[in-house]
Amino acid sequence: MSKFLVTLALTAALAARLAAAEPAALEQQNTFVKTHCAVCHSDRANNGGLSLEGFDAAVAAPSLAAMMLSKITSGTALATVHAASRDAVAAAALKRGLGKGAVNASGLGAPAPDVVDGLVAAFTAQSAHADKWSVERLKHRPTGAEIVTASIVRELPSAAAADRGDTEAAMYRLVLTCNAASGEGALQLAWSPVPKRGTLAVAIDGKPATSYTVDGTERMGNGTTATTGPAAFVIARFGGGTRIELPKRTLTATGLFAGETVTFPFDELAKPARESLSACFK
Repeated sequence: MSKFLVTLALTAALAARLAAAEPAALEQQNTFVKTHCAVCHSDRANNGGLSLEGFDAAVAAPSLAAMMLSKITSGTALATVHAASRDAVAAAALKRGLGKGAVNASGLGAPAPDVVDGLVAAFTAQSAHADKWSVERLKHRPTGAEIVTASIVRELPSAAAADRGDTEAAMYRLVLTCNAASGEGALQLAWSPVPKRGTLAVAIDGKPATSYTVDGTERMGNGTTATTGPAAFVIARFGGGTRIELPKRTLTATGLFAGETVTFPFDELAKPARESLSACFK
């Protein structure tokens, strides 16, 4: 049998395996995240602008599931992940992404293939509607204060990946947080799968952009000395009676990755969501 036919048979078998995969149970997801993700995304390290120590799959935002899927698949496009259970080419692309993704980053070794299949199925299902605004009310782990979080993702072809001949997609997540009791809030942009230092330009409602310097390093929490550039940037942090105005129509970010421009639709942020953030945002 030719190498091509062997490869075709293997990818077809992989697609069939993915089609048969059951989404991982909530407890299994929580255990995986605690052991393989919170190692680096701890309260203290906050790599990627994110702590997963208190992760609960039962209440995780769709945008968070989408970003986690992007991380563990090394930026495999969501459409490809969805198609992998019925298309051999998509299944092969997903396999390549998983081989490079953060599922291997903890230093504990990758879980068994059936476990990974279940996690991919679960995160894929939970990431439905991640491109729409969602609002959650959760407890801030260090203080117990209620934090209102609004988030949304946008995915686009990765210019950085295209330069290397890869098929990765870039994922951007915008997160607004508000401590209703203290009035402290933040506006943060995160990106996946490639960390980056550089200059980020942010334009609100079509007004002239403001430039920010994205710098610093993130250290892996798996016992190695490896460091990367940042994967998130806080555009604004405020409190003490100071509030900032929410964009009315759009927030557009560009410049960090050449050729990539991402726009978030604030005109789709519903009035109840704005009211939930009103203690911190005008």
